[in-house]
Amino acid sequence: MGGGGGGSSTSESGLPDWARPAVESSLNKAVATEGAGGFSHVQDLTPEQLDAFERRKELGQRGGVLEQIAADSYGATQAYRDAASGTGLFGADAIGQQASALEGTIGQAQQAQLGQLQGQAARGGALGSARSQASIDQALTKTGADIAQRELESRRQYALGGAGGVLGAGSGLQNQFLTGVGETEAVGSALQQQAQNEGDAAYQGIQRLFGLYGSPALGQKSVTTQRGGK
Repeated sequence: MGGGGGGSSTSESGLPDWARPAVESSLNKAVATEGAGGFSHVQDLTPEQLDAFERRKELGQRGGVLEQIAADSYGATQAYRDAASGTGLFGADAIGQQASALEGTIGQAQQAQLGQLQGQAARGGALGSARSQASIDQALTKTGADIAQRELESRRQYALGGAGGVLGAGSGLQNQFLTGVGETEAVGSALQQQAQNEGDAAYQGIQRLFGLYGSPALGQKSVTTQRGGK
């Protein structure tokens, strides 16, 4: 009676023997770099960034320049709010108030017109009649209303135009104040990034090195062990 047995084999693969010293050296370097904080390096803010942040804070804090500009701009919008709500220069009583304010000017214009109207009525033989007097009164009233309306329209346009100018200037002033801050901040950010890159250089180098160890060009070592049986 006879018997038999099977065999088994084990295969191992990895880096070639000649590459192992380099890998071990790299691992030691990686451990040392990690221990020194090289894997978690965060660069501090630069003096330029800190200066820019402080200046931006001063500009934007309560009572600062930007808040003052914003307050002026909001005040300028009163003309737009009056136009939308029918108040102030755009209110129902604005024309009456304007006529009262121009009482002297309107009176002079009406007085000069009255002489002309009376002369025309006299030449037509209607001076002193009720119809003629009503026509004269209507013309004088229209003259006063026209003067007040023209002045009111002028003031409205001036108010709206001035409001637009203040708003535009406010935006421009904000940009001007922040331009210098932005430039300083940009320089600081560039310097910080460069320092961060330098601080990460060792870590990045190790990453690239281990990437090369996995390259096909490095080759692989493969060992197969055969075990027999009976």
